[in-house]
Amino acid sequence: MAEARRNSIAIPFSEIVAVKWLWSYVGAALVFLVIASVSSNPMGTLRASASFASFFMLVGIGQMLVITLGPGNIDLSIPYAIGLTGFVAMKVMNASDGGIALGTLAGLATGMAIGGFNFLLIRLLRVPPMISTLGSGFIVQSVSIVFFRGLQIKPPAGLAAFVNVKLGGIPLLFLVAIAIGVVMHFVLTRTRYGRFIHAIGQNTKAAMLAAIPVETSRFVTYVLCGLFSGITGILLSAFGGGVTLGMGHEYLLNSIAVPVIGGSAIAGGNSNVPGILGASLLLLLILFVLNILGFTVGLQYILTGVLILGIIFASAQARKAI
Repeated sequence: MAEARRNSIAIPFSEIVAVKWLWSYVGAALVFLVIASVSSNPMGTLRASASFASFFMLVGIGQMLVITLGPGNIDLSIPYAIGLTGFVAMKVMNASDGGIALGTLAGLATGMAIGGFNFLLIRLLRVPPMISTLGSGFIVQSVSIVFFRGLQIKPPAGLAAFVNVKLGGIPLLFLVAIAIGVVMHFVLTRTRYGRFIHAIGQNTKAAMLAAIPVETSRFVTYVLCGLFSGITGILLSAFGGGVTLGMGHEYLLNSIAVPVIGGSAIAGGNSNVPGILGASLLLLLILFVLNILGFTVGLQYILTGVLILGIIFASAQARKAI
């Protein structure tokens, strides 16, 4: 009887441990407890983290789509695409509320064009995606430098106000990012496109034999990644009061860390949108607690990397033990 009772308890626990996105939320909760013990306003810190986590979520979703395509599929042009799309959008808007719609379309179109360009380089040059997107990133950055360096481009007042709106203390930007995540979760779990890219990531040859449009799906994926870079560039430019050349640099490694910590397989074939939120909050809370404790930027990078690797290792070992 006692043995049966132990087994009945172990089964649901093992099922909980197997939830891939669980570890990002556990990590975020633990870090928040640390913040609550050293900060006089932990909830204020959490609300501030939510605003910045929105950008991590957006780039994380875009990168997650690319990673899902299989080993070696990582888009290294994201930080440069964020900068260029921000420049294009703000330039077209020209600090006028009347130009928000046209500027937004211009920024999104620029991001999608960069994604399409990445795919063409991968397809035509037949080199690994990381190499192609890295080269593409340098080209995109050069375009930004040639056409926009030295310009002080401010966002329209209406757009700046929008990204700073709070509903019940919760940043509207955060709610928008969550809504986008819900849509993408539906796309990846309930549409043909979602099934296609998971199949491609699991076994490309088998996907081809199953008559899945592999190259078309890859093209759409890189364009979508560029689209998310465009959304991030526009919103980040408005949130920061303007666009700068280096504003996307911190999103290079973080765009990879967010989906991996959130439970997506780095080898591809398995995406996990629910984990994006937890991983984004975790990374931001880690940075906040290190700032509160007075760590230098160098030590912050080291400790953040150690914590990220520790969480990935812990979750992997837990899943092996099931």
